Order: sequence, then structure tokens, then C-alpha cells
Amino acid sequence: MLTSILVSIAQNVVLGWLWRRLQELVAAVAGLAPLFLMLPPEYQKLIIAVMQGQGGGYTVSVYIGFVVYLWTQWQSWSATVKPQVVTSDGKKIPVAKDTRAASQIEAVATAAPKPRTLWDRLTGK
Repeated sequence: MLTSILVSIAQNVVLGWLWRRLQELVAAVAGLAPLFLMLPPEYQKLIIAVMQGQGGGYTVSVYIGFVVYLWTQWQSWSATVKPQVVTSDGKKIPVAKDTRAASQIEAVATAAPKPRTLWDRLTGK
């Protein structure tokens, strides 16, 4: 009887939905906490003050500095994930999506041998 009750609770759609949202929330906090801790201390203080509703004491230049900092981080991230080919002499050539060159590069990259992961090496695969 206890087993059937536990099974019915585990199969409940609402509880399943709540459990997935809880997992998403924990993952978001776990992902954002290190990013928050990597910020300079003055930006951490700014975010804490704004979240507490005390952001009115800061000048406009602090907000501008924070926005510029976020913009530089966004540019750094977008430059990292932008499709590009790096030549042997270190030049970065951007590749436009949905072009013949992009499809050829994708085909070569797909056919290239995959490096063995640590798990593969440990398990002998």
C-alpha cells in the first residue's frame, strides 16, 4: 500500500512539474552565483542595493559603468561562439551561416576524428 502511494505521488503531473521547476531554479542559482562572485566588488554592491530597492543612492555614472561592463562581457562571449575558421597563422575568418563554405566546413569538422574524453580513457573505450 505504501509503495502504491509513493508511486502515485511520483507519477503526479503537478508534482513532477514543480520538481522540474525546482531543479531549474537550483541550476540557475548554481550558474549565476559564481558569475556574481566574479564581478568586481563595487558591481556586487550595486546589484545587492538595487535588489533591496536602495539603488537610488547611486549616480548615473555607476549605472553606465555597469552597463558598459555587461556590454564588454557580451561582446567577449559573442566573439567566442561566433562561427569562424582559424588559419595556421592565427587569423580568424568569420563564416556566414547558410553558405556553401559553412556547409563544407561543417562536413569536415563532422568527419574529423573526435578526441577521446577522460571518461573514454578511464573506461577503455
